[in-house]
Amino acid sequence: MSSNYGSVKSSKLKFKGEKKKRKRKLQDVAGDGASGVSEDPTARHGVWWIVRDIQDVKGSVLLEHRQSTSYIIACEDASVALGDIRDQSGEGPDNAEIFTALPGSAADKVALKTGYDKFLTVGVDGSITGRAEAIGSREEFKVSFNEEGYQTLVGCNGRYLTFDKSGSIGCTGQEEKDTSHVVIRTRGDKVRKQETLAEKEKKGSAREYEVNYVKLYQKFQDKKLKISDKGIKELKSARKEGRFHEEMLDRREKQKSDRYCM
Repeated sequence: MSSNYGSVKSSKLKFKGEKKKRKRKLQDVAGDGASGVSEDPTARHGVWWIVRDIQDVKGSVLLEHRQSTSYIIACEDASVALGDIRDQSGEGPDNAEIFTALPGSAADKVALKTGYDKFLTVGVDGSITGRAEAIGSREEFKVSFNEEGYQTLVGCNGRYLTFDKSGSIGCTGQEEKDTSHVVIRTRGDKVRKQETLAEKEKKGSAREYEVNYVKLYQKFQDKKLKISDKGIKELKSARKEGRFHEEMLDRREKQKSDRYCM
């Protein structure tokens, strides 16, 4: 799979009738007068509003570079880049700029899926790519909120998602700086609240959660529920160590009756 990505030229997710836009480097915005979150005209971002709480980071989201008002885009080669500066035309975001946010293993963590149906993942060197097919620790980002309206994202390596002058994006920042400030936007209802995965996992026993989880994905061809033959002890340990969701994924993959893992 990785070899296929390497042979494809980097570009955004393209749809029929969509206008072509070029990637931007951070030096391109110098002198443009791009402002931070305080200047937030509707014409620039339309119906996409700034999230103020982790419970609003769900469904379709945009990841805006605070200094330039550009959005992060997903490319065909699984890389991520910075898109064009937002103007006052009121034009909506490109499909490549829209990510799907899903709850992570902790209340303050999310996973981000690209338009290619892959999750953003953090590499050993801090690079960010969109190749993962399932959510694990490397696909989760810790979200922190600032009173001024911006957010920061921290990868599994404990580093901040940061933009460098060449336009590259990675979890490489050791401390919070202006270059690590993002603005997460959503067009979802402002009426909440959706229970996070971490909150659901805390309810009931580990076995009860496993049964409910299996019911979501199994095909009941023989009218019987097939639970993993692994003991409950592993589930309890995984819950204490913060890797409960990963343990559930491992068990799910071993169930032949799972319609998504056959």
